[in-house]
Parts: sequence; C-alpha cells; structure tokens
Amino acid sequence: MKIGAHLWIGGGLLKTVEYCDYLECNCFQIFLSNPRSWKRKYRDKQEIDRFREEIKKRNIHPIVVHMPYILNIAEENEKIKAKIINFLKEEIEESIRIGAEYYILHPGFYKGITEEKGLKNVVSILKNFLNTGIKILIENTAGQGTSLGYNFKQLSYILEKLNSNFGICFDTAHAFQSGYNLKDFENVKKDIEKFVDLSYILLIHANDSKTPIGSRIDRHEHIGKGKIGKVGFENIIKDIYFGNLPFIIETPKLSLKEDKKNIKILRKIGEKYGKI
Repeated sequence: MKIGAHLWIGGGLLKTVEYCDYLECNCFQIFLSNPRSWKRKYRDKQEIDRFREEIKKRNIHPIVVHMPYILNIAEENEKIKAKIINFLKEEIEESIRIGAEYYILHPGFYKGITEEKGLKNVVSILKNFLNTGIKILIENTAGQGTSLGYNFKQLSYILEKLNSNFGICFDTAHAFQSGYNLKDFENVKKDIEKFVDLSYILLIHANDSKTPIGSRIDRHEHIGKGKIGKVGFENIIKDIYFGNLPFIIETPKLSLKEDKKNIKILRKIGEKYGKI
C-alpha cells in the first residue's frame, strides 16, 4: 500500500525528499509553484536531475503534481481559455521532466453559464492534452458553489469525450461532502460503476471531512477526526480495488507532525487488512 502526503514546495524539489524521509512516505504530491498565482517557478536541469536520482534511490512513486487553484478549466472567455491552455502545457511539461506519474486537476466552476456549458468548456480545454506523456487525473469535487465534477455522471461525461490519457483521482472528503456515504462503501462503488469503470480511478486523496454528508462544503479534517471517521477509511482500505491504490493525504497541518500522525493511522489500517 502506497501512502504519502501533499508536501510543501517552497524549499525546492530536494526539500520535498527530506520531508518524505521524515514522514516515511513512499509517494507524494506537490504544486510546482504558488497555487494561487499565475507566476511560475522555473527550475534548472541540475535540481531536476538530483531530484529524480533521490526519488529513484528511495523507490518513491508515484510523484503527483496538482494543478494550481487559480486555473478554472470550465472558463468561458476564449482569451482566458488560451492562457489556461498555455499555462497547463508548461505545467505538464515540467511534471514530465521531474518524473511525475500523475497530474491532477479540478474540473472548475461554471461562472455565469449552465453546468452543461461548463462541462463542454472543460472538455474543450482538456482535448488539448490527449497525447501527453503523463496521466491526467480529474478530481471529484464537493460541489461547493458552482463547482463541477461533484458526481460520477459529470465525470463520466468528461471522460467519454477524451481518451485513455485521462483518469480519476477519488477525494474521500469531496465524495462524502457531495453525498456519497463512505460508511456504506459497497453501495458507493455500485453508484460509481453505473457511470465509470473502477479502472479509471487511479489515486485516492485521503481526507476526512469537517462537514456532514451532502453539505457540499469543502473542509478537510484529520483522518478519523471528521464525519467520515475511521470506519469509512477502513471500508475503503479493505476494499479489493480501492485498498490497493496510492493514498495521499491533504489534511490540515501547521507542521509535518500532523501529516506523520495521519499517515500512521492509515498505515495501521493498512496493516490490519494485510495491505502493508
């Protein structure tokens, strides 16, 4: 069982490897730059080569890159859409250079238009990335405000218009917040399989939820401390398919100590069900 965390990138790529050592991660996720800014940080070949050497030495994989929050891939304005496409091209090229296996993105918000038009805009942007050298995963959302991708019918609509270069990142908190009862995980799986094959789901964002089921309010909590609870995570980890996927936490933290505690809880559950 692969367990990791979303790690700070401010200290550079090599610092993330140090964090990973402390947490005893065997996978992790990063932003490539400030997630709330259009500015990008450019890294030299030496830093990237050293990073790739260190993660290979430690057998850390997958390395996952998350799209910045500032991008809205349901954007209607053509000039902004072009800017988003160019930004994503640079992000994905650098993700490939650093050896990342997955690039995760949110489906965006339908501002001033219908959900249907928003979904069409998502597809029109993502069609520019049908043949990249990295798997692009679309993350399910909590459905907060006008966010898209809060159910698997919507995710299915997007995936059907694309190709095998795309998959799904399953966020536990978002699923719960959008109405999927993870305490009854067998029925959740049946609901998912009405729209997509489980093989599309390649990664799990393991987050508990501060808010109740169906709240459509996106607030993450520490594993076992929220409304999903340890039982919900046990149901996922013991599952024959989901329990063998990489788990990456995005739980609240002031320091790496919180990540260490959350990873330890997941690891204990994994050991209980023979996944580790």
